[in-house]
Amino acid sequence: MTPYSKLKKSTLSRYANKFSPGRVTANPVRKAVLSVTTKSYIRKQIVNGTLKTAKSVHKYLVCIGHTISYSDTIKVMKSMNFHAKIKVKEPLLTKIQKARRLAWAEEYKNWTSDDWRRMVFSDETKVNVYGSDGCKYYWSRPDDKLQLHHLDLTVKGGDDSIMVWGCITYVSCFDMSIR
Repeated sequence: MTPYSKLKKSTLSRYANKFSPGRVTANPVRKAVLSVTTKSYIRKQIVNGTLKTAKSVHKYLVCIGHTISYSDTIKVMKSMNFHAKIKVKEPLLTKIQKARRLAWAEEYKNWTSDDWRRMVFSDETKVNVYGSDGCKYYWSRPDDKLQLHHLDLTVKGGDDSIMVWGCITYVSCFDMSIR
């Protein structure tokens, strides 16, 4: 045990700088966990949607031989200016369905409020019986455009859920129906 073992590192450093101002110290810069090439490849794979989650990035890095923790993987992704965002739920529509919706909107765009008062509006929604579908995330940079793999495409219906249907008119609301 040395006489200096109970002193703090900062105290020793302060005295060393005071009495030996020209001393050469070890380079305190830590070696990068990932190479520039690996970061560039990961960036490209996240942007094009091949690597969608931090978990998939971590799994890829472990597979190619890096010993890196999951939290360090997230730090690396954040250092590349990627941020986790919640996926926007959007119905999965075909081109034909989109064209039909546009044609419908064009047909009724000149209706008056009296015309709309004669309409019946209805909708249905899925309610899960056991838990939720969960919150899904994607990683993107602030200036990235929204891409298809950033969306959570949804389809009506499914197992372990019930469908609730209802309709309204200008005059009244109707009872909901459960399927």
